[in-house]
Amino acid sequence: MDNKNRALQAVSRIDDSTDLVDIMIGIEDYLDRNDIYAYKNWMNGELVDGPYIQPYWITATFKWPYREMPDPTGGTRLLTQGTKVRFFLDEENDPQLIKQPSDYEPGTHKPKIKKVKVWLVELMIPRRFIDSIDDEVMDLYDERADDINIASDAETEGATEENSVISNEPPTI
Repeated sequence: MDNKNRALQAVSRIDDSTDLVDIMIGIEDYLDRNDIYAYKNWMNGELVDGPYIQPYWITATFKWPYREMPDPTGGTRLLTQGTKVRFFLDEENDPQLIKQPSDYEPGTHKPKIKKVKVWLVELMIPRRFIDSIDDEVMDLYDERADDINIASDAETEGATEENSVISNEPPTI
């Protein structure tokens, strides 16, 4: 799925829930307490995925334009706090600006699409650092229960270890 669509889904998911807004505010406070915004370009990140609540982690993915990569030194500052930080180089589809008829896809009224490089930074923050959230709220969005249901559904449908696909590749967002 395209990064822009994922970003829209993430924002609409957060917009529908005041609890997820509180979690994002907690993430922002955590980053601010660690002075991440003092490092180059960290202030310019956009949420593209998350937040996802797990038993001990809160995961969110942010993006930056290719030429505005966030300073990796800021990420190392978070590593000392126990946060897992992963940088990915990815591409997203970006519609061209329409200036003339040749900028449309042939036979349509849709603009041509070009691939644009972006940096993705996935942050896995220990839940203990997002202290403004009640455990009851965290458990409400805990994805572990969903994962258990998906696993039992897969077993019901006959999924086995032999016919499962396992990949060590980073997620494509």
